[in-house]
Amino acid sequence: MSTLTHTPAGTTGSRRSPLRMRGLAWLMFRQHRAMFLMVAAFTVLGAVWLVYQRAASLDAVRGAGWPGRSADKVDSGVVLAIHSKLEKTVPILSALPVILGVFCGAPLIASDQEQGTAQLATTQSVPRKRWLSYKLGTGLILVLLPTIVLGSLFTWWWRAVRVFGEGDWMQGTVFDNTGPMLAALTLFTAVGGIAIGLIARRVLAAMVGTFLFAVVTQVAWSFVRPELATPRRISYPIDAEFPAKLSDAVQMDNWVSTASGELFGYGTCVQEEKYEACLADKGIVNATVEYFGYDQMPAMQWTGAGILGGLSALLIAFIVVRVGRRPL
Repeated sequence: MSTLTHTPAGTTGSRRSPLRMRGLAWLMFRQHRAMFLMVAAFTVLGAVWLVYQRAASLDAVRGAGWPGRSADKVDSGVVLAIHSKLEKTVPILSALPVILGVFCGAPLIASDQEQGTAQLATTQSVPRKRWLSYKLGTGLILVLLPTIVLGSLFTWWWRAVRVFGEGDWMQGTVFDNTGPMLAALTLFTAVGGIAIGLIARRVLAAMVGTFLFAVVTQVAWSFVRPELATPRRISYPIDAEFPAKLSDAVQMDNWVSTASGELFGYGTCVQEEKYEACLADKGIVNATVEYFGYDQMPAMQWTGAGILGGLSALLIAFIVVRVGRRPL
């Protein structure tokens, strides 16, 4: 009779430990679990709301006869109801860069510095740069997950009903909340908040500083937005109908002009008693419009997102260098 002295074949590795977080991943989730849960809940509820509103908006306009009936002939009450829903949604999305920057970005490192857990973690067996990479990864997940999801769904809704809108897609309420812009603005604000928190070392001071940083960013960005592309110009006979191609364009400036292209102010000759004679005397035969076409919008948004992404990368580089050279 023999005795088994080894593990029978097929039994080794038959039981696998359940997949679970360990080490720094577990630590980051434990530290920020409340924020993770709130962000996840807000993202899910916001996504459901946006999908529902898009479907409801399309049902309403289809019930009013669109697309068989042109958009400008759809019942105004239906259109106003859609505008109302959009106007109630836009402020929430517009506030995300500020909210996530202040409550996710600013305390991310500042809270660990204030409580002493940053020094404790980085003086143990965990390398400082590895701890920082997990911290930054946590912050990026918290700010990018909701903004990418909600920004994409809002874009999906807005594009479906934009033919019933006012057409001014250059305003921040539309431009900054559609395409990649919501995520890019939030990322820049949040990374700025992380940098401010790293310098301030106190949560309250970091949150106040990040709020001011976010406000300045929003104001500065309103001046950058029109510089993201070169506006186009179109001239048409001064007594002709308004060109249809400008129906979804954003007009930046208007002039009257001669056949050779010489520009005059839009109100030229308006105050003259002999208007036609004044126009003839100056050789004015055309109206000229400077505008951004709707087809320029995606390129402008991706250019803007690239600029903000580059600035965010510079801030991250600053954070990495500072953490590597100075004590936490």
